[in-house]
Formats: sequence, structure tokens, C-alpha cells
Amino acid sequence: MNVRITALAALAAVTVYCWSCLIYNAPPSPAKDRIKKPATAFMEPYFWQDWQLFGPTPGTKNDLIYLRARMKPAGSAQVVESKPVEIEQAIDKSPHDFPVNPTKLPGVLLAFDAAANRYARSAGKFKKLPSARRDAARKILDKQFKPDFEEMRRFFSVQAKALYPDARIVAVQATFKSRPIIPYSERYEVPRPKEHEQGILETSWMAYAPGVSE
Repeated sequence: MNVRITALAALAAVTVYCWSCLIYNAPPSPAKDRIKKPATAFMEPYFWQDWQLFGPTPGTKNDLIYLRARMKPAGSAQVVESKPVEIEQAIDKSPHDFPVNPTKLPGVLLAFDAAANRYARSAGKFKKLPSARRDAARKILDKQFKPDFEEMRRFFSVQAKALYPDARIVAVQATFKSRPIIPYSERYEVPRPKEHEQGILETSWMAYAPGVSE
């Protein structure tokens, strides 16, 4: 009796799983829209997979972050601004330096890139708003992304201190850009195709976070 009950319970679980898979992976349709909610609730917490883990789509661009700092050089009371220094590419390549225990810093920058793109897309929609509503919309957006920019402020403060260890840093600023990757079929053309960088977001000047680099 117990074996029969166990078999029936297992069969029911398999049936629910199979039907959920079929609904979850079915092409978009009005019928799917009506029944996808319970299937999604069942699949995503436990059985969802990112198939790019097995066969990632080749990247089409490189993300770039340029860091600037306002600082007082050693022995000087005058505040100067540094030139933009690109920091993301070196950090992205850093796991190769110690593959046994690779750094997770590239993941941090990946999150920053995603946040910058989301902020820029949302801010771009303000152009469609009446001018009288833009300031209020901007304040709401800034409040929504405040935790992201606070993490950026702390991270970029650490990076600025690493670049200018002897200076007294006052503020930091980051500029997010992207640069398309030249397709393999075009890499050996003469003249070489130009790689144009596209600006995504320039943060405001953020006060240096003292102590985070210690």
C-alpha cells in the first residue's frame, strides 16, 4: 500500500513538472498568458536555468569605466582633477592572474554596468515628459538608484586610492561607456575598422569615502 501511494505521489510530481515545463517553454500566445503564472511560480524558484552557462552568446561589445578623481597631491593644497583612467578592462582580466582562487571584482563591475544602463534608459524617457515634471521624475529615479550609487562611491573611492596612494582624494566620478567588438571577419582588414566608444552614463562627482581602502 505504501509503495503504491509513493508511486502515485511520484507520478503526480512528475506530471506537474512536465506540464509546467511545457507551459513555461511554450511560445508566447493568449492561451499561455492565461495559465503561465502558476507554471512560472513553480519553475523559477527551483528549476530555472540560464542556458548561457552552457553556450553563451558571443559578446558584441566591451564595457568600459573611466574613473576621475579630484584630489590634493602630496604637499599641495590645490585641488586638481585627474585625467580619465579606464579601470574595467584590467579588472575583467584579473581572474587570469590567479585562476585557483580568482577575484570576484569583475562581477561587481558587471552589476555596476547593468545599473548604469538601467538608469540611463530610464533617464532617457524623461525627454517625453513635460518639462515641469522632469525634475520630480529625476528625484524619484535618483532615490531608486541611491543604493547603487552609494556602492559605486565606495568602490571607486578604493580604486582612486589605489591609483593615487599619496594624494588626498576629495571626490570621484565614473563614466560608463561601451565599445563594439570588431567581428572576426573584419579584424584583419586594411585599414583596420575604427572602434567607436559610446557614452552611456556619467555620474555626478561623489564625495570620497574615507577608510574604505584600509
